[in-house]
Amino acid sequence: MKKLGIITLAASVLFIVSSVYAAEEKMSYEEYQARLSECQEREATAKAQIADVESEIASTRAEISDVAKKAEATDKEIYALIKSDKAGVEEFSKRIDAVSDQIRGLQMLSGEELYKRQDEVKGIEDKLEELKRNPISALPEIASKISGVEGMLARLKDKMPKIPPPKYHTVVRGDCLWNIAKKKDYYDDPYMWPRIYGANKDKIKDPDLIYPEQVLTVPIGVPPGHHLVVRGEWLSKIAGYTNVYNDMARWPKIYEANKDQVRDPNLIYPAQLLVIP
Repeated sequence: MKKLGIITLAASVLFIVSSVYAAEEKMSYEEYQARLSECQEREATAKAQIADVESEIASTRAEISDVAKKAEATDKEIYALIKSDKAGVEEFSKRIDAVSDQIRGLQMLSGEELYKRQDEVKGIEDKLEELKRNPISALPEIASKISGVEGMLARLKDKMPKIPPPKYHTVVRGDCLWNIAKKKDYYDDPYMWPRIYGANKDKIKDPDLIYPEQVLTVPIGVPPGHHLVVRGEWLSKIAGYTNVYNDMARWPKIYEANKDQVRDPNLIYPAQLLVIP
């Protein structure tokens, strides 16, 4: 009896599972049909959109071709105006790059080394002026490039000392300011010793007393707008120099600007640094 009951129960379970499976299979098929229909609709829509896009692409390509032809014509007109061609413009651009590289190299130098290469800096300035006179420099991208290099050159010139950097002298036994000023490496004139004294008042309390191992600053050169007095000069003589006023009668102007150090206009001394208004 037990075996028969178990068999009957198993048969019932099998019947129920089979019925559910059949129902599920029927639902999946219907769902498949619905999804298929949906996909077919999407495919039709996509094909229509693709056709529209392809039409737009063809239209855009035509526009691009038309623009390219106009650009080519414009380029020809521009090249005719600047009397060059694409290769010429590229070569011109490389020349600007070379100047830019030259300035970068100079920017790495110390003030002293940079001062020694003033002629090179002046040469770069002249080279830029020459480039700017070329019709190619009118092209916007070239003009912008030149402007950038001019900015670099301006910063380099700001860094460059206006006068030679000072020299330095280490005092040895037997030295005095008179003898140091007399050296050919410095002033080659012993009467210029006050200039060394004036530049080292923080180290020298008495100009007659300097000590071995002291490192003294020896100013070289004259700042713009000044005149360094040497032996044999007087105010009217200085005013008469072509690089001053070229007019000896204008000496009072120098005197008025330097009353703090010139008490008597008939007495000026070597190594005085006068302001030239």
